[in-house]
Amino acid sequence: MKIIAVDWGKDVRKRSAYIADLQAKRISRLPFDGRLVQLLDHAGSLQGPVLIGIDAAIGYPAADWRVLVHKSGIGVSGFADFLLGEALPPDFFNPVSSPADWSPQRPFIRPPPGRWSLKAFEAVSSGGFYRLIDRRLKARPIFVTSGIPGSVGSGTRALWQELRELDGRFRFHLWPFHGAITELLGKQQPVIAEIYPKACYGLALSESLPAPLYSIAKTKLEARRNALQDLCKAAWISREEILIEDIQPATASEDDFDALISATALARLFLENAPLEETDDMDATVEGGILGAASLSV
Repeated sequence: MKIIAVDWGKDVRKRSAYIADLQAKRISRLPFDGRLVQLLDHAGSLQGPVLIGIDAAIGYPAADWRVLVHKSGIGVSGFADFLLGEALPPDFFNPVSSPADWSPQRPFIRPPPGRWSLKAFEAVSSGGFYRLIDRRLKARPIFVTSGIPGSVGSGTRALWQELRELDGRFRFHLWPFHGAITELLGKQQPVIAEIYPKACYGLALSESLPAPLYSIAKTKLEARRNALQDLCKAAWISREEILIEDIQPATASEDDFDALISATALARLFLENAPLEETDDMDATVEGGILGAASLSV
């Protein structure tokens, strides 16, 4: 089995990927031009199951989803059918700059600096742009494309657009919308799942599982260097005889750092047979989930 972990963003030049080969027990940097199409093409060339974990939201806040379904009357079974199907409104991906213009049919927002607070937008949303997993892991609201530090909406938007463009050209499954992770990996088609680097820090660096959430000042070179040194000295890395390659790029770049840590964390979950998904993930046809969150102690 192969695991590809991707640090994602709007700018394809800043995307990074590392690959974990579970049979060879080797983790290395994957040459990557930033396009999802290249990842799927590469995944199709590999033998055995391939999991692609991407650092971007895949899912929709349930409270806003109920409003969307009620107002539009769309007849879809869940988020994946909505995103990849014909029911998507034509201006769905066009961000709005005023709370008065926001609706579940046009969810992405671009708050003008100094004019609107995020709370003003949240007030017109039933779910405040958060899924349950976002609140649990203290993640950023998924629809904010700019205006607040660390906004993730532009990366989310880019991923959803690329998924739509590639559906039909490539065969892939979206976890958990199309089934349980073990079931999907048995179908010999690439599985795309949402990951969260902040969750992966603890999963990779904790002495045991379940792991707490770790905070790492990844923008600082010294913090990245120290974390990677701790990772290479971790007891489970020695026990599993894992070879971690391409440490230098992950030391130099926070994008590579997140991709390497995420690939390592996901590899650990599989090698230690740790929980990958929670029971309610099976029914998460709308909100989705973050792979590996079941092995966090939060």
